[in-house]
Amino acid sequence: MRLIRNWIITTFILTFLVIIAGGIVRTTHSGMGCPDWPTCFGSWIPPTNASQLPPDFEKYLRKQDIDHTFNAFHTWIEYINRLSGALLGWFAIIQVALLFFKRDILSKAYKLSLAYLAVVIITGLFGALVVKLNLANASISVHLLLAIILLEIQLAVLLSFQSKLLSIEVDENVKKLFYAFLIILLIQVVLGTRVRMYVDDVSKAFHYGDRGEWLADKPIGFLIHRSFSWIVLLGALFMGWYCKNIPAIRNKVFVLNVIILLSMITGIILFYADMPAVVQPIHLLLASFAITQTISILLQMRSQKTIAAV
Repeated sequence: MRLIRNWIITTFILTFLVIIAGGIVRTTHSGMGCPDWPTCFGSWIPPTNASQLPPDFEKYLRKQDIDHTFNAFHTWIEYINRLSGALLGWFAIIQVALLFFKRDILSKAYKLSLAYLAVVIITGLFGALVVKLNLANASISVHLLLAIILLEIQLAVLLSFQSKLLSIEVDENVKKLFYAFLIILLIQVVLGTRVRMYVDDVSKAFHYGDRGEWLADKPIGFLIHRSFSWIVLLGALFMGWYCKNIPAIRNKVFVLNVIILLSMITGIILFYADMPAVVQPIHLLLASFAITQTISILLQMRSQKTIAAV
């Protein structure tokens, strides 16, 4: 059982790392570093310099939107991202195999692991569509959504294995409060996605330079996203106050508040420090942390009304 537990935890961590890898790909503008899929420049091992390009390399470079020249850095950043996704796929398969032999006593975890594997496959196949669509904004957003769904399913696998699903008794109003906050958080993520799509378009116009100009016009979507962040913070602080006398979740809510605050700080840095590249994936990661922590608390809650019915 210890092996299964460690494998589930490692898969959960690896899912976060894959999200980070995707953020780095976008931040470094390496999404078309491998302009074909599943190979890279027609090969399973990408070239390290221009002399290793295939004779028909121009048909690949025409798909790029930066300078249509070979860039080994971009190629290998994207290739490593693909390798991390493939590694996650193997971890998902082995996780299903491990839980298969314990499915009688871990039936819920086993079923969730099957769902996780299915979404891993869908996410990988959708990655091919992202490349085919030449990193269309909508396709990138859907790809990120699938990654977050993966994260939450694996979280459910972990909580189920540790018998923490529906294990904390709370008042029905507390659960409703967290559902309301999750909706607010998801609205903020959608607003942030709109800002990212705007930044992607503007950054291309500037040939990915002059980062300080990307939000110089302060589009309305950005202003709404920035203002709405205060609603998210106030909501988190209210939950901290409301749950201060509930020992089982008090510390979890405190962690959530810290994540929300750090997310706001990185957002401020992005705007006032001219969009530093290193902060972009951190901002994305913190948003993923916030959603995961909120859903984690919800998955562990069991309302008194539900318990009474049982």
